[in-house]
Amino acid sequence: MIGNMSAAQFSQQLISADRAGKDNLYKGKLSAQKTQLDAYKLLETSMKQLSTKLKSIDTEAFSNKKANINNDFAKVTVKAGAPKGNYDLNVTQLAQSHQLTKTYASEDTLLPATGLFTVQLGSDPTNKLSIDLATVNGGAGITVTQLRDLINKDAANPGMQASLVRTGGQVELMLSANNGGASNNLNVTLDGGDWGMTERRAAQDAQLTLNGISISSSNNYLENVIDGVNLDLIKVHGAGESSQIKVEDDSEATTTAVKDFVSNFNTLLSQINQLSRSMGSTVVDAANTDDKDKEAVKVSSTQIGVLKGDSSVRLVQSRLRDAVFASAPNGMRLSDIGIEIGRDGLLKMDDKEFEAALKADGSKVQAMFSDNGSYIDKIEAVLKPYTEFNGLLSMKKKTIDSQIDRIEDSVERHNYQMTQKYNIYLAQFTAMEATINQLSAASSLFSPRG
Repeated sequence: MIGNMSAAQFSQQLISADRAGKDNLYKGKLSAQKTQLDAYKLLETSMKQLSTKLKSIDTEAFSNKKANINNDFAKVTVKAGAPKGNYDLNVTQLAQSHQLTKTYASEDTLLPATGLFTVQLGSDPTNKLSIDLATVNGGAGITVTQLRDLINKDAANPGMQASLVRTGGQVELMLSANNGGASNNLNVTLDGGDWGMTERRAAQDAQLTLNGISISSSNNYLENVIDGVNLDLIKVHGAGESSQIKVEDDSEATTTAVKDFVSNFNTLLSQINQLSRSMGSTVVDAANTDDKDKEAVKVSSTQIGVLKGDSSVRLVQSRLRDAVFASAPNGMRLSDIGIEIGRDGLLKMDDKEFEAALKADGSKVQAMFSDNGSYIDKIEAVLKPYTEFNGLLSMKKKTIDSQIDRIEDSVERHNYQMTQKYNIYLAQFTAMEATINQLSAASSLFSPRG
């Protein structure tokens, strides 16, 4: 022991003092670089989110439609681009699949041991299932249960399902076509003769009229019955009944899409304000946006001001503000449709004013966002150099990654040097400890004995 410490403890204490300065230096450099890297990643994510919202406005926002029906005889769904209009729907018959049954004493009843059992689906001769009863089960005959399984598992099954219905004292073998429609009828024979099944449900098409136009369908779901309009038939109308369908512009969806754009625009500008502000300056945040926006723009306390020396970040902020301050190609400004630009550069949207502008002349509002040179084009032109492959943000991240790699290499060399130095200290103090122990042992020989 040296001063109540072992050689290892003494060596560790010295090496900790030796390395403290560079340890703190490298730690600070790594922290600064990683904080900057996270800040650029945050900006890149926000820019890409804004770009995604812009594409949504350009492709869908102004073509969204909604459909209303005045009762529950059908459900209506529409796609963007469906034509506006009013339609009178009358359903006289629903489509249904063919269903046949045959009664047996039990599910273990044996069927004839010979004969060619055939089920024909529709009129196409290739849509047929055939079972040679003489060859299955070694010619010993099969039960009703086994026939059900053979039908369901047959690779040539063209589209039918066999099942057993237990009625309490007997069992019904039920055959059902998988698809509805009059053309999907089932015909069951044994050696070409009728097998004696009872029809429980007829194969039939859906029959309806739409504004007096007669329509027939093998399915109760009619896709694209009118361009972009789908009908799901639920029940048949009675005498004198009908359903009124109205397809119109979905202004709510359009408003939501533009609001999302405003939110993401404000998020990006607020993040730039916080990441690039000078110490002591006022942070401009999304104070005028809703709670969702406030949550989105949160920047950690360690990131505030971390990009204040990057002029390119301030430049994108300036160009974005210029883009929304300028007029659209048709001469209209955002303020004409209820979107005001604050002194801080953030946008504030009045939903009622925007919807009023849509109602007054939706085509002019759409032109502001979709014509050549529109707001979408202006903002995309600002964002693209930053977000594209090998763009400005990508290059900045690569540069920082390289700097982090160099610092980590320096840390590794420093750790190696400190390990070597520790080993030197340890060897020296171990030798010193041994010498002290030898001297202590020798001095005890000359100690007076009691």
